[in-house]
Amino acid sequence: MVRIFGGIRGQDRAVALLVRYLESGNVPPGLLFFGEEGIGKEKAALAFVSALFCRHRGPAGGCGMCHDCRLLSSGSHPNFLPVSPENQHILIDGIRRLQAELSLKAFSDRPRAVVIAPADRMTVQAANALLKTLEEPPPGTHLLLVAHQISRLPPTIVSRCQKVSFSPLSAREVEEILAGIPGVGDRHSPEDLRGAAACSGGSPGRALEVLEEAEGEREKWVSLLSSPDPAAIIAAAASWRGTGDISRKVAPPLSIVRDLALLSSGAEMGIINEDLKNALRAVAGQKTTEGWSRALRALLSMSRMPPQAQKQLMVEAFLFEFHGKG
Repeated sequence: MVRIFGGIRGQDRAVALLVRYLESGNVPPGLLFFGEEGIGKEKAALAFVSALFCRHRGPAGGCGMCHDCRLLSSGSHPNFLPVSPENQHILIDGIRRLQAELSLKAFSDRPRAVVIAPADRMTVQAANALLKTLEEPPPGTHLLLVAHQISRLPPTIVSRCQKVSFSPLSAREVEEILAGIPGVGDRHSPEDLRGAAACSGGSPGRALEVLEEAEGEREKWVSLLSSPDPAAIIAAAASWRGTGDISRKVAPPLSIVRDLALLSSGAEMGIINEDLKNALRAVAGQKTTEGWSRALRALLSMSRMPPQAQKQLMVEAFLFEFHGKG
């Protein structure tokens, strides 16, 4: 699909930098798009490729009509080389296949573009193998790396790329994006959209995941936090078994505990779950403000756990410990 820069919300500085590269005709051989997951980095990389290939590029990027745009839209442009994880990781074999393809003559006079996403899933061996290509790319070849966590990339890779930084969006921008998505804005209440946006950390992609996970989750967590029911705790923890990215599962309880910490301190402004405020007020007084703050810190720590963490045991431990402390 041909992407255009106009479809990327809230990233004006990053888009302006990419447009300057195109207009100057001085496109770096290595570009590193980095920032939170789900905020438009890969969309921007694909829009950049569309504009790079297009023979009639306009202010918005690719025209969508020329031969190269049509090839790219169909997924059959021979000069576009995407690299993605195999079983969670980008392996050295995938990088070697890429290098073998780059060693061949290009199919046309257009540039060649490699998009590695997410690049921070490369193994150390794969990253080391890619380094030589970044240092000496074939003529007319541009490598676009998309990374959610730049710290997971070797410094040698980072130093050989021009960095394009993407920032989290405001909660309001995320809410507006959600409301405008067909099948999302018309299916969820304004309160659900506002809550998902507030829990998203500025990422529309994460907000969508929160909406998928949050059906009935907020109410369930109000109940879990209000009374120490061992059977309910074990059942809730079991639903976390096998979860990949923990951030979308932890967003509903994070929003609830954050609101409870505010309410216990006497604050009324800034509550995320406005539609549950009465139920939250009834629970807030069961703990001190420090108790709720401690629970919030524990959930934030849990949200940063790697995908392979034993999430079911973590949730059980959190809830049983929570009900054992004041």
